[in-house]
Amino acid sequence: MTVPRVRACVVSYRSPRRAAAACRSAAESKAEVALVNNFVGDGTAEAVRAACPAALIHEPARNLGFAAGSNLAARGAGTEYLLFLNPDATLEPGALNALLAHLDTHPEAGIVGPALCFSDGRSQPSVRRDPSAAAILHQYTAWGFTRLSCRAYRLYRAPRAAAGPVEVLMGSVLLVRTALFLELGGFDERYFMYYEEADLCRRARDRGASVVFVPEATAIHEGGVSAGRGPSRLAAMRLVSAQRYVRRFESATTRAFFRPAFILGFPLRAAFDLIRDTVYAAAYAVLPGRRKKANKKLREALSALRLLTVDLPQVLRA
Repeated sequence: MTVPRVRACVVSYRSPRRAAAACRSAAESKAEVALVNNFVGDGTAEAVRAACPAALIHEPARNLGFAAGSNLAARGAGTEYLLFLNPDATLEPGALNALLAHLDTHPEAGIVGPALCFSDGRSQPSVRRDPSAAAILHQYTAWGFTRLSCRAYRLYRAPRAAAGPVEVLMGSVLLVRTALFLELGGFDERYFMYYEEADLCRRARDRGASVVFVPEATAIHEGGVSAGRGPSRLAAMRLVSAQRYVRRFESATTRAFFRPAFILGFPLRAAFDLIRDTVYAAAYAVLPGRRKKANKKLREALSALRLLTVDLPQVLRA
């Protein structure tokens, strides 16, 4: 019996069908599979057992989030590599072998990732630059309405995506050397969700390991399967994680500027989003054939409302 070289680590939350498909794609690529199901009783464990009878399944008593869940899935792995696979991502045939081939022939590479696409073949972003404080302010605060941070945000969101070393790979599919992952202490569990892959890639590069985009490997990523459930704590988690990332990697001078800029600019941006999305939802509601768009804008307005009320103290304390 061939000993697997890769353990696939899948962390799921209320995504039984997708998680089963992700685990199946990993098993078909000859990886052993470890699942962490963060929502016990939703049928995910049963679906994954049916798809991958040999899968190692963890069902913690509470929702661990992505970083801690991934660390749990990786724990005790005896494989040379760890594949972190989102439940809404599946490997295309040959993708894992292409990623392994790069690591086998490039000892300086520590983390590799594939080109991502939607199920209809449309490509989607596969790489990012390190998220700077300016880019985060542009994305989440009223400073985004100025020209001060536009260039920083464009550089972050749309770097040159050629094969070879990059700063950050999207966390949907990551293949990491197990020894490097252990040396880094795994994902930083202070990130419940979001920015943990940017943190891991940056720490790997700081250790001298390259992070490499391998576009000849491809994976299908649908996106937002667990997150797209209307107003939730996820938007607040993203904002908390963004601030933690800035605190960890930016200079003291930048942090001193960032904090008051965020505290001032975030509520203004959330208020603007609330008003805008409410107006759009009302407008679409009276137009024929626009009910789907009206519902989408209503969900976004409710998310902005929650950020301004329930989640505001958590976001500003982060």
